[in-house]
Amino acid sequence: LLYTIKFEIMGTWKVASSKVSTTLDRNTREYGKKYMFDGCPDTCWNSDQGETQHIAVKFDQAAKINCIRIQFQGGFAAKACELKINNAVQDTIYPIDTNNVQEFHVDLTSSQLVLHFTEFTDFYGRLIIYLLEFIER
Repeated sequence: LLYTIKFEIMGTWKVASSKVSTTLDRNTREYGKKYMFDGCPDTCWNSDQGETQHIAVKFDQAAKINCIRIQFQGGFAAKACELKINNAVQDTIYPIDTNNVQEFHVDLTSSQLVLHFTEFTDFYGRLIIYLLEFIER
């Protein structure tokens, strides 16, 4: 008998540093950017209103990213997000308005990445993000 075993190697890239466009009422204690990456389902980053929003992340080394996982609060989601490396759009993802974790398959390699949100479900351009992960599979 011959058995074939398939392994899926999966790793989540740790974000070394990040910057965001805005934080609701500048209240980083309750709504800061760190809460997107803390793994706690009860904490989130909450942007203030704006025509566009962005999240810039840096990794300790060049990260090969095959999947981006993101969880919005329904009603405060993005409709379109450009993925930029060195100010050049590499890909665009189109989230839906849901509370569920969404996965977007991409093919990116970089030590830094900007998620530039250009369309929103909220009239005022606010985002609420509970989870943001960058995965290599």
